[in-house]
Amino acid sequence: MKRNILIKGILVLIAIALLTMGFTGCGAIIPTTGTVVIIIAGSYTYYNYNVYLDSWFNKIGVTSGGTLTVTGVTPGSHTFYVDDAVWYWYWDSGTVWVTAGQTSYLTLYPW
Repeated sequence: MKRNILIKGILVLIAIALLTMGFTGCGAIIPTTGTVVIIIAGSYTYYNYNVYLDSWFNKIGVTSGGTLTVTGVTPGSHTFYVDDAVWYWYWDSGTVWVTAGQTSYLTLYPW
């Protein structure tokens, strides 16, 4: 009698463990994108800057000197461009390698 209760208890625990693994998955979530932190440095950091990704036609944001964090960037090589939002005289560009799940840093000096 006690043996049957013990076996039923073990079977219930195994069933609960299998259901838990089925509902939660068996592994960690694998990141598919990375993050890039763009740092505007130099003499003209007080301007507002338009930020572009891989082309002057793909504007992704505006930053006022300082930094801009861009999330959801696909892995690989990407070129970022910045130009001042008023006169378009001050600009710079730089290329950074993005790795999934990692943060890359790019410092630009528009002048």
